[in-house]
Amino acid sequence: MKKTINYFIIRAISAVVLGALLILYPQKAISFGVIIIGILFIVPGLLSLIDYFTAEKAKRPEMPVLLAGIGSLLFGVILVVIPSLFVNVLMYILGIILIVGAVEQIVVLIRARKRATVSLAFYLIPLLILAVGVLVLFNPFKTAETIFILIGIACLIYGIMEFIYWLKFKRKLSAK
Repeated sequence: MKKTINYFIIRAISAVVLGALLILYPQKAISFGVIIIGILFIVPGLLSLIDYFTAEKAKRPEMPVLLAGIGSLLFGVILVVIPSLFVNVLMYILGIILIVGAVEQIVVLIRARKRATVSLAFYLIPLLILAVGVLVLFNPFKTAETIFILIGIACLIYGIMEFIYWLKFKRKLSAK
């Protein structure tokens, strides 16, 4: 059962290190994450292009496979070369989605007031969502950094708890 204990420690240390890095370097974590996603688009794009051009003419994949490969490759290159563009666009889309969702909830509550009593407390969450959406639209990079910091804090707490669990239960785990 020694391997189980080692996995607890490895998970705990990994989570603490990841959490600390996300807290200390959130902007680099954002860019690095987007670059990794870009590489994940480049690889299949390259593979499909290689497959297309190395196959015999009679056995070549259809033209859409070639176009998908080129599209995947170009999108991956854009993500690797300009990761901030993707993060910026993504955060704007997230902000718009939050605003639209909050407005829709408020409209539903207003309509519901015609048929039932709706407490003002029900408007609190949609108003908070609306405020977050507006914040994301006006400050996308700071918001993205904050999200990564929160993820880092969660990872840090997870790692610490994993280590505490290992300390608390190591006798029981090694007895099995």
